[in-house]
Amino acid sequence: MDELRISPEGFQELLEKMTVAMTDAIRFMDTGPTRFIDSLEDGPEAVEAARRLASKLQEEDVPETGRDMADILDLVCNVAARSGKNDSAAGFCAYVPTGGLLQSAAAELLCSCLNRATARFLSNPGLVQLESNVIRWMGKIVGYDPGRSFGSFASGGSMANFIGVLASRRRYLSEEQILEGVVLATSQTHTCIVKGLVMAGIPQSAMRLVPCDAKLRMDATALEASIVKERKAGRKPFLVVASAGTTNTGAVDDLRAVSVVCQRHDVWLHVDAVYGAAFNLTERGRDALDGLEEADSIAIDLHKSFFLPQATGLTMVKERAHLKRAFSVETDLPFLPGMCEDEDNFLELSMQLTRPCYGLRLWFPLQLCGLSKWRQALDERLDWTAEFAHELRQMESLGVRLATEPSLSILTFCYDSPPGQAGKSASLDDSADTASSASKEHIQHMCKLNENLLLFINQRDNIYLSGTTLPDGRFVIRVCILYIRLTKERLMRGLVDIRDGVQELTT
Repeated sequence: MDELRISPEGFQELLEKMTVAMTDAIRFMDTGPTRFIDSLEDGPEAVEAARRLASKLQEEDVPETGRDMADILDLVCNVAARSGKNDSAAGFCAYVPTGGLLQSAAAELLCSCLNRATARFLSNPGLVQLESNVIRWMGKIVGYDPGRSFGSFASGGSMANFIGVLASRRRYLSEEQILEGVVLATSQTHTCIVKGLVMAGIPQSAMRLVPCDAKLRMDATALEASIVKERKAGRKPFLVVASAGTTNTGAVDDLRAVSVVCQRHDVWLHVDAVYGAAFNLTERGRDALDGLEEADSIAIDLHKSFFLPQATGLTMVKERAHLKRAFSVETDLPFLPGMCEDEDNFLELSMQLTRPCYGLRLWFPLQLCGLSKWRQALDERLDWTAEFAHELRQMESLGVRLATEPSLSILTFCYDSPPGQAGKSASLDDSADTASSASKEHIQHMCKLNENLLLFINQRDNIYLSGTTLPDGRFVIRVCILYIRLTKERLMRGLVDIRDGVQELTT
């Protein structure tokens, strides 16, 4: 087994041994704990525990000879993979979890075994066509004209967003104009957008933050005023980044209103829909994402709401020519034969020449299950989210508050003062400075209580939640109801943990 080149029979033997370990790992997703630490994941105890485990796995020397397969699998599955948070657990409801469809995992293995180059159409026209099918299907899902739009796969949402940034820059700014460019987004925009700007040669100082409304959505009126102001100052606003489900609270910008402003002022609209795009399959999702089809580019993370394994991002661009322009360079490639101009050559639509057959990861499970299964799963999660929010509202007498309402399947809540006790931190007769100081002390006190509540919930091992801080300074608890292996029964047990946690912390 320690030979580099193994026979088909040897490969079958290898897979049989690995299948046992992988099956156990899958079973552990459904029955295992949601975390392997008993502290907040960014707390000092967690940091120390992580360092201790990592030190045990540190290897100074490269192994000169092979070792037993059982030992290797045990090290990976039972030691290395059982540390920190268990983000493949069925009860993982923190952040936007990755899906990990097992059908896609099987397709990934098949893709690796075939090991075909898919950058040029003529190299592998069959596999390239399968991937092109998936891209055109995705164009239909987001509302694009499949005859004019096209897309480019990437390693995840960050790279998918970068491609949108790059396409907008090469559409609107010459190299001499880069320092005059202005990008408009909100405080809720993902940090990968800033990285994308820098990677595209645009300074971070080009970013302007547009105010949000009470629901943490981009204020379209303020956006238009910002564009007008920047143009009057002699600068070139060329890109607006809107969100179809922010990481922080799941807020969806008013895409219709934002698109009208962008079209009026001839500005590229890029929508970060890495989390939300899949919900366009559902009636409620289409209502929430109204106007998505007006975007010039859309970033999608297929390993989020499409449930694929990690590192499967996709950028859809409304006009194929703009995507091709993003990666066009004037250079001679004598080592490559000529390309069919009318066919899909992914080396012209991305940075990658060496690339896997990304599309097979979605094409394979779509063929096995059909798109209706995704629609059903997403509708189910929207139902669960609505019910979860309703149950939290029933805890208002305990001091539980919804901090942000769900736009799709993310909501935030917090423990606050029960009715009748709010405002006791500062007397009405106090001076403004004293009241302000008391308010800050109250916020700090409530932040600590909510951190303790979060820890209590996570230690119950039914669901794993995360925390975030809102613009007003409140620490709130975030729930993302999405993971494909999550069950309603397990989710609802989490509500019991929330109620028990509040009663535990306040008695």
